Amino acid sequence: MRVYRVSIVALCTFLFTVNGLSANYAFKKKVKSVCKTYRITVDSEQFELGEDTFFMTLESGRNDFEMFMVVGFAAAGQAVAHQKQMGLSNAYMPANVQVSVRVPTAKDSFNTFVASCSSKMANELAEGRMDSAEFMQKITKNLKIM
Repeated sequence: MRVYRVSIVALCTFLFTVNGLSANYAFKKKVKSVCKTYRITVDSEQFELGEDTFFMTLESGRNDFEMFMVVGFAAAGQAVAHQKQMGLSNAYMPANVQVSVRVPTAKDSFNTFVASCSSKMANELAEGRMDSAEFMQKITKNLKIM
């Protein structure tokens, strides 16, 4: 009887874990898909799914970090919208998005630009309700250079 109970608990734990992983996988896959559309290569190791914030790190060329920043936020906004559409009870729905873009300055040297916004604002960008110039003006207020 004890083995039976342990088996049931293990099975339930596995099912809950798999369901959570599928929501996370779908979120990451959507972000990667949008980035790929804009010829930005990303890997899952560049993402961190925090409790309330989705973190993403990208590496750009010298002159195009703004485009990487905008695409990163738009990709996260589309991923949040996709999670809402899926309607899963355990969907990953971060309240905020933070994008870091590493920009090469010299051989083996980088500046890192970090900005954040609400996932609602990222979704507005993704859906075209906010253009990229207006978006960049708003996030530049809290842009950090490291």
